[in-house]
Amino acid sequence: MTGGVGFSKQASQSFEENHHLGKIRPKSTYTKGSRNLEKADSKALSEAIDHRNERKTNLKKSRLLVFLIVILAVLALTFYFL
Repeated sequence: MTGGVGFSKQASQSFEENHHLGKIRPKSTYTKGSRNLEKADSKALSEAIDHRNERKTNLKKSRLLVFLIVILAVLALTFYFL
């Protein structure tokens, strides 16, 4: 059983309370960065580009390292069972 009529009433009240909370809380003040290059901060833009490029190179290095480890493990197992 789901709890009967009392459960339904409680769910309805809970929904109403949550709905009213959205009206009480202040709106978010987070502002998204500018996508317009003319308005964007050039220093922040260059830092973001450098950070992205650094992450790409680190990801490439880690992929290569994992690939080499897998190859070495396969070769070690192959020679072990021969």
